[in-house]
Amino acid sequence: MAKVLDKGLIVNILSLLAYRGTSFLFPLVTLPYLARILGVEQMGVLALAIACVAYCSTISDWGFNVYTTKDIAHHRDDKTRVSQIFWSTFNAKMMLMLCTSGILLLVTWFHASWHYLFWVVMANCTTLIGSLFSYGWLMQGFEKLGKTAVISTFGNFCAIPLTFLLVKTPADTWLAAMIPGLVSIISAIITLKYVLEMKVIGHYRFEPKEIWRRLADSVHVFIAIAGANLFNSVNVLILATFTSHYMIGIYNGADRLRKAANSVPEQIGNAFFPRVSYLFARDRAAAVAATRKSLTFSFSISLFIVIFTWFFADQIVGLLLGKDFIPSADVLRVFVLCFLFGNISYPAGLQVLIPHGLARQRMQVMVGAGLINIPVCCLLAWKYGAIGAACSMVFAEFMVCVGIFGIMARHGILREYLHAPRNASSPAKDIVG
Repeated sequence: MAKVLDKGLIVNILSLLAYRGTSFLFPLVTLPYLARILGVEQMGVLALAIACVAYCSTISDWGFNVYTTKDIAHHRDDKTRVSQIFWSTFNAKMMLMLCTSGILLLVTWFHASWHYLFWVVMANCTTLIGSLFSYGWLMQGFEKLGKTAVISTFGNFCAIPLTFLLVKTPADTWLAAMIPGLVSIISAIITLKYVLEMKVIGHYRFEPKEIWRRLADSVHVFIAIAGANLFNSVNVLILATFTSHYMIGIYNGADRLRKAANSVPEQIGNAFFPRVSYLFARDRAAAVAATRKSLTFSFSISLFIVIFTWFFADQIVGLLLGKDFIPSADVLRVFVLCFLFGNISYPAGLQVLIPHGLARQRMQVMVGAGLINIPVCCLLAWKYGAIGAACSMVFAEFMVCVGIFGIMARHGILREYLHAPRNASSPAKDIVG
């Protein structure tokens, strides 16, 4: 059986933590400052604008970070195929980004009750440009995120002094929204230099059939991610409907801390994904062993975070957000319960269901949980505000976890992952649902 946990995988895990984890951890440095300068109300406005742009990001990403990463991992020894995958993905992302961001800006400009969000939304749309040119999916497919991680870490670090220098009053909310996008654009431009030095990409090509193929191949992952957003970003919009900007601010304070705390266990699963994809057709036993290690690491770290947060949430919120955000502590206690379910179901879906040809079933679980979340969140947010919205998200994550492992059991593959095989490696046999 091939070696599962080697130096390359460890480096990739650490690089991915730096590449994506710092995008959540570094903002913790500026969060206390922003919370005090902008106040709960404007933090709510900022959260609402970011939630709107997040939908554009979900559409423009279209699941490429999963399927394109998997395809590049499969074909990384074939420069012609890698180049074809790269340009079709880039072109698809660019067209989706232009369409979605254009529609969002038109809606916020012409809709009277949303007009106040226009400048904040436009400022935050710079993150979409940075995402387009980041090429993290390419680097992750090659398991070479080291240099990209350094660049991203440096860019996220630069956001710290810029925030302190530029954001001075609540009227500067649009600047707080724009700074992450500006540094991501700078980081992406530098990353392009290293992508060119890898010499794995050929000349620009525009192939409509390949673009459509990229979209079609990733549609199940996109719908699954969109379904997840039905119990993630949409909860902010539901709060905006039933409560106030103050309540959104309380929810957003806890949500930012949740995302920062989840940066480590979440990225472990993402780091293992290209390795599992590469091994699945070559060494089935090694792929199973890698998935088991990934789930064990993620759950262990998640459990520690939940216990720690349960006892120290008040101190964490008071230190990072200030006394005005103290109600966020109870919301945070509820929020972190998501980790016990999401950090198991998400990597299991990526590393088990997708390689077994069960992406469609995974999509159905995610969308189903998302649709159920909407009326549940409406009721709980109306009755209990931010805590109700957080409870709804935990319930949705629980449903996803039950659904993912239910699929594994129904297709006869759960036992294999619960009991690692001791026999020699065998070729993979895809199970198509």
